[in-house]
Formats: sequence, structure tokens, C-alpha cells
Amino acid sequence: MTLTASILAPVSADELGTMVREASGPFAITGGGTRGALPMNGTPLATTGLTGVRLYEPGALTLVVGAGMRLADVATLLASEG
Repeated sequence: MTLTASILAPVSADELGTMVREASGPFAITGGGTRGALPMNGTPLATTGLTGVRLYEPGALTLVVGAGMRLADVATLLASEG
């Protein structure tokens, strides 16, 4: 986990779970900033460290990725499989 200027940035599901269990108030979830700056109420929690493919079964049309995975990266992966 990194803590930058009071922004929580978990890098695993376990770290995220700990943060949620220990929270004393709401979170303001932030991602890759593709929607611009949104109003935030709560402790900033960045999903950018939660990336990667967790499960990919093209034949079953099943894809599970981390919450911080960029959609452009998902599109590239899917395009490579046709």
C-alpha cells in the first residue's frame, strides 16, 4: 500500500480489505482520471494499483480484471484474441 498526500492506494485485494475494515468514514474512489476531476467526499482511495488479469477464458467469454485496470488495456487484450 502507498499513502501519498493522504491518498490511499492499495496494491492488493487484501490491502483493500484491510482499509475497508479499518475505515472510519466514506471513501472517494479515484481511478485513472478518464472522466476528469470529480467532486470527492471522503478519504481518497485510488484503484490504480489494483491492475492485472485475474481470470481470462476467451471460449467462455469470461474476463475478470482488477478494479484499476485501464479500459484501453482491456481493449488491447481482447483485440489480440479477436
